[in-house]
Amino acid sequence: MLWERRRILIWGKTRPELSKSHREIVCTGGVFSDTRRLCRLYPIPLRYMDDERIFKKYQWIEADVARAVQDARPESYRINSESIAIGTTVPSRRGNWDERAEWVLNEENIFGSVEALQERWRNDYTSLGLVKPNSISKIWHERVGDAERHDYSKRWDKLTKQFDLPIDPESGRKILPLRAAEYRFKIRFHCSDPSCQRGHDFSVLDWDIDALYFKQKSARGAHIARQKVVEKLRDEVCADDKDLYFFLGNIATHPHVFTIVGFWWPKKKEAKLQMALF
Repeated sequence: MLWERRRILIWGKTRPELSKSHREIVCTGGVFSDTRRLCRLYPIPLRYMDDERIFKKYQWIEADVARAVQDARPESYRINSESIAIGTTVPSRRGNWDERAEWVLNEENIFGSVEALQERWRNDYTSLGLVKPNSISKIWHERVGDAERHDYSKRWDKLTKQFDLPIDPESGRKILPLRAAEYRFKIRFHCSDPSCQRGHDFSVLDWDIDALYFKQKSARGAHIARQKVVEKLRDEVCADDKDLYFFLGNIATHPHVFTIVGFWWPKKKEAKLQMALF
């Protein structure tokens, strides 16, 4: 495997998945500083790494990466998590994401519609892209099926017996892999392509959304947690005053299936101007 040192701006993380080799791994989205092209990095056992290697969204890292030879998707790179060095964070200033946009909103990363991204996948296996929704008609949650949760639980039990799990120094407890997701949050939207007649129902795999659910559940119960996540998506992330794009990525085992793996949601500049006038 040919490793090379790259500088990468992190823009997203999906919910950790169980791994036979790493307990659990996070699939992480980034953009290379030299090409400004989107990339997918794995395996990253984020919750099990040393503190000095744990990064946040819109933080620069440097790391040794190599093309994922068993993954046909051109954006997929393996990363040596032990080589990660974290750098500065690119801030948003009162809703202004211009500094971030310089790196992320490269025209080669943006597609006019889901259909255009899917067509690129059929042509050259492109599997990551930004798409601006033309309208959003529904945001809701669905309970994860019993069969899926049962399968996850079996793998979870096997992994916890297989590994010597590290100890959290603060609580003194083992750091266990995350349990199965309880609910899947979804968004129905239309894009601007005339062929987008029926719209799209896409699952949200952004880790921040899952983390919000479990935080709210711990404090206020599952019913309130589900409601709070939907409100977050509807009233903040996807609000009318946001210049919204979806980071879309497909699933390795089902490459025709795209999901929302992140959000680009700065305030619209027109909205800020109107506020200033009043």
